Amino acid sequence: MTSPAGCSCDGPGLLALDEAVARATALCRPVTETADVTLAEAAGRITAAPLTAPEPMPRFDHAAMDGYALRAGDLAGCGPWQLPVAGLAAAGGAAPAVERAPHALRILTGAPIPAGFDRVVMQEDCTAGDGIVTIRRDPGPGANIRRAGEDARSGQVLFPAGRRIDSVAVALAAIAGRPLLPVVRQIRVGVMTFGDELVAPGATPGPAAIHDSNRPMLLAALARPDVAAADLGALPDDQAVITAAITDAADRFDLIVSTGGASVGDRDHLKPAFLAAGGRIEGWRVAMKPGKPVMFGRIGAAVFLGLPGNPVAALLGLRLFGTAMIRRLQGRTAEPAPAMIASGFTHGRRAGRTEFLPARLVFGRPGTPPVAVTTGGSGAARLVPLVTATGFAVIPATQDMVVPGDPVGWLPFAETEIWGDPS
Repeated sequence: MTSPAGCSCDGPGLLALDEAVARATALCRPVTETADVTLAEAAGRITAAPLTAPEPMPRFDHAAMDGYALRAGDLAGCGPWQLPVAGLAAAGGAAPAVERAPHALRILTGAPIPAGFDRVVMQEDCTAGDGIVTIRRDPGPGANIRRAGEDARSGQVLFPAGRRIDSVAVALAAIAGRPLLPVVRQIRVGVMTFGDELVAPGATPGPAAIHDSNRPMLLAALARPDVAAADLGALPDDQAVITAAITDAADRFDLIVSTGGASVGDRDHLKPAFLAAGGRIEGWRVAMKPGKPVMFGRIGAAVFLGLPGNPVAALLGLRLFGTAMIRRLQGRTAEPAPAMIASGFTHGRRAGRTEFLPARLVFGRPGTPPVAVTTGGSGAARLVPLVTATGFAVIPATQDMVVPGDPVGWLPFAETEIWGDPS
């Protein structure tokens, strides 16, 4: 998303995109409240503390497959070898003592390795019958044994604080014997839209009305376990009403998100309403396309993000600014910058703003990198191109022409995770 530092050349007073995101996230104070949740409730939450291994993982040496446990001293000379079978070791049971030599021990996957035994031969390399097993191949010392601590040593960090909990994290917590995990409390986000022209889906619109798509869209995008999103309704283009709504929300939410009313039209009341409510504007008008009229600031203990009214611009603004602000509120590290990928399209434009085009990745022959192709061109109000897109192709602010093969950024719709070093 790199663009020239400071203001953009595409009109006076535009903030460069990277600077705008940095300013917006700097406003966010990480929440300190945590909660303990069960493993069944943990998926999608953010860890509030690192999880460490309380003991070696695995806890003891055990068989990696079904077969026969052997001792080096029982395999004298060249094979094949015939050995009496001393008994059976199964998962969940204590390893039997085998004092007499030479003997083999029938062993099943997961069973503890008895003292003195140093290898397991897989059953496919054996023939057994009448209490005797014929070993056709010596697998070598340590073969088919999972050693205690080979997955993690005692005290090792299994996953760090500030990680989104996924199925692997849940499995690690379970095997470490942790029924509860400490997580960051949900980030409270209130969503409101502005516009006299908006009616709810299902209502019959008048000749100059449209259905409100932004609020349902943003609430759907925020429907995730680590966020508690609330619908604050569609408000008319009335400065007093907007001021009252923002004032009320500031006492109840960590982040307030609005769409519409952030531009400079006669009916765009967001800026004066926000200031009248006691807010402090830290940034407005960003060198990005679509979505230039983005406004952000603080009001009381809450941070505020005012997004454009056009739906694609609103969704992109939430992806860029909302994602970064929520991560900071959770105490997490910043998301990595978009990866660079080859363009599969031609696009000419005037340089000056970082541009985002709905796109998808196309994979060619095995071993060749994918390319990004657009799915319907630009347009802040066109939702249909997003249907077949999986992200945005990102054209740097300094670039005025893109041809196939040129490097462009790739911003997926889904947030990119950073696990960090768990050592």
